[in-house]
Amino acid sequence: MLAQRAVLVVGNTATPADLADVTAFAFDVAERLGLAVHVATDMAEDVTQYEGVVLADTWLDSVASAVLGSEAMASDMFCIEAADVYAFPSDAACTWCGDAGRVAPRRTRDGWTAPMHFTCASMIRKASATAPTVAA
Repeated sequence: MLAQRAVLVVGNTATPADLADVTAFAFDVAERLGLAVHVATDMAEDVTQYEGVVLADTWLDSVASAVLGSEAMASDMFCIEAADVYAFPSDAACTWCGDAGRVAPRRTRDGWTAPMHFTCASMIRKASATAPTVAA
C-alpha cells in the first residue's frame, strides 16, 4: 500500500506563517485523500516525481501554484484546488494494516504520510532504521 508515490502540495510559502499554513493544509490532504504528501517549498520540484499536485488555494494565489500546477497538467497529471480536497470524506482506515481505529497522517521530514495508526507508523520507522543498505 505504501509503495505509492506522494502527492505534491503547492502554495504560497514565502513566509514562515505561509509555510505553516500550507503544511497544515497538507495534513488535511493526507487525511482526506488517504495519500502521503510532500510540501513544495519552491518551484524547483519535479512534478513528474509525484502522483499529482494539490494547490493549497487556487491557481492564482501564488506563482508556485500557477507554475507547478501548469506543469502537472502539461504532464497529464491530476491537479486539484483546495476546495476540491474538502469534497472527499476523511479516510477511517489505516493505509498500512487496513484496520479502522484512531488513524491520522504522521509527520515526516518531507511532509505527511497517508493516515495510519501510531503503532503502524512506529513499526515502519523501526523497520526502516534497521534495514540493511545495499551498495550500488
